[in-house]
Amino acid sequence: MTIPAKAEAPPPTVFVFEIDGQPILAFRAARQARELGKEHWLQDDLKRMMIGHRPLWNGKSPIRVRRAKPEEEVYYVDAKTENAAGDSPLVFLVRRDDQADAGSPVTRGSFPPRR
Repeated sequence: MTIPAKAEAPPPTVFVFEIDGQPILAFRAARQARELGKEHWLQDDLKRMMIGHRPLWNGKSPIRVRRAKPEEEVYYVDAKTENAAGDSPLVFLVRRDDQADAGSPVTRGSFPPRR
C-alpha cells in the first residue's frame, strides 16, 4: 500500500480594493475580505491619503472587493518579498502623493510608507 503524496495547499487568494474603478490596495485575507473594507481605521487612512491632491476615498464611493488580476497578484507578491520584515498584509497599487513628493525612495507597497 502506498501513501498518497500530500497535496500542497494553493497559495491564498489575493484580493483588491477598488474605489471608483481604480484599484487601490491588494491584500490576502480569505474570509475577511469584505469586512476589511468596513474597518474604520482603513477608511480613515484612505480619506487622509492623497492621490493627485485628492483623497484616495471620498467617504461616499463604495469600496469594492474583487479577486486580483494576475499582474496585480504578481505586484503584491513582489512587494511582500521586498518588505519581508514588515507585517502589514496591505500593498498599495497606486502612487500616493506622499510618495511622489518625498525626495527619498519609498519601498513599494509599504504600509505605512517606509523611507
